[in-house]
Amino acid sequence: MTETDIDVSGSKILIVDDKKENLELLTEILEVQGYDIAFAQDGLKALEVASLFLPDLILLDVMMPGIDGFETCKRMKLITSIRDIPIIFVTARTDISDVVAGFKIGAIDYVTKPIRHEEIIARVATHIKLRRLFTIRDELINQLREKNIELENLAKAKDKKLEESEKLSHIGELVGELTHELCTPLGIINTAVSTVIEKNKELESDVVAQKLSKSALENYLYVSRESFDISLSNVRYANQLVSSFKEIVVGEFSEIKTKFELKHFLEDIFFLMMPKIKRSPHSIEINCPRNIILNAQGGALSQVIINLINNSLNHAFNDEVKGAITINVSIKLENVIIKVSDNGKGINTEDEGKIFDKYFSTRMGEGGSGLGLFITQKLIEQKLNGEIRYETNKPQGACFYIYLPYEKL
Repeated sequence: MTETDIDVSGSKILIVDDKKENLELLTEILEVQGYDIAFAQDGLKALEVASLFLPDLILLDVMMPGIDGFETCKRMKLITSIRDIPIIFVTARTDISDVVAGFKIGAIDYVTKPIRHEEIIARVATHIKLRRLFTIRDELINQLREKNIELENLAKAKDKKLEESEKLSHIGELVGELTHELCTPLGIINTAVSTVIEKNKELESDVVAQKLSKSALENYLYVSRESFDISLSNVRYANQLVSSFKEIVVGEFSEIKTKFELKHFLEDIFFLMMPKIKRSPHSIEINCPRNIILNAQGGALSQVIINLINNSLNHAFNDEVKGAITINVSIKLENVIIKVSDNGKGINTEDEGKIFDKYFSTRMGEGGSGLGLFITQKLIEQKLNGEIRYETNKPQGACFYIYLPYEKL
């Protein structure tokens, strides 16, 4: 939109002049242009009329009895409802110091007497159009701000859904791993119990037939003890699996901070991921001092650690290569630093600046969503009040540093 597109007819103008003939002249010139005119003959009356009439423009005489035009202008700029109305000084003074003084106190233009018709018409129309343009601009800016807020909220909601989807996806993977791993101890327990049942039947048969020998009884007791020990060992293993799963997964759905011992926490994650690791040629090592107590959202941290381990398992190593993933924990000043590194291929230099971008993946088209590291960074920054940095691991591989706030409890 340009000035020529704006219709100024109907705009309101306040004329302030102590001379009746000047008021009549300006009114006559401007009414023909379709303006709505109000007038005042002194500064105090001008303040009153301006507050009620709320004009689009004020033509203000400088030389008036009582408070002059300069003082009237100053006072207008102190009244919130009229402070932004453009003011054009109408003056017989042509001294540059007077012109500068008028601009300094808030006038936008000046017109010299005697009044020239074409000049006053042009200046009035120009400043009213400019004010309309500024108003339209401000409205558009406000609309843009509102639209930006709306889009930001939509983006946040979308990111939240993506986070929840990614969380459910990796929980589903853990459930699959747990189910698969539980089959082994449950199968062993079933075999041990079945063996004892068979031995019981044999023993009962020998007792009924009165053929029970000392060696048969000793064999039964030996098999029973072995079966019991094997069953108990596998029950404990299954219980540890379920307990670790509960610790990690229940925390995923809680945003409440809890206190936990970091080494035990990392060991639970390692134990829960062990089935997946065992099916790969790779290894994980955890080096964490004991008695580091964190007060944080455990669910967010577990998702971060699992994401980084999966990132190494899925991206770092070529087929058949025996890779090593290491988690080292240290304390520096007011931070716990969790370093997750591997000795794999590393990340190309040109990709390093993009690894935390949404949808960026070095394996796009091969099943990678490009959300793992993006969500990892968001969880660290928004849920854990921390920071994550990437460095190339020397002599090879990738290295992520997680900085979390730490206060010794």
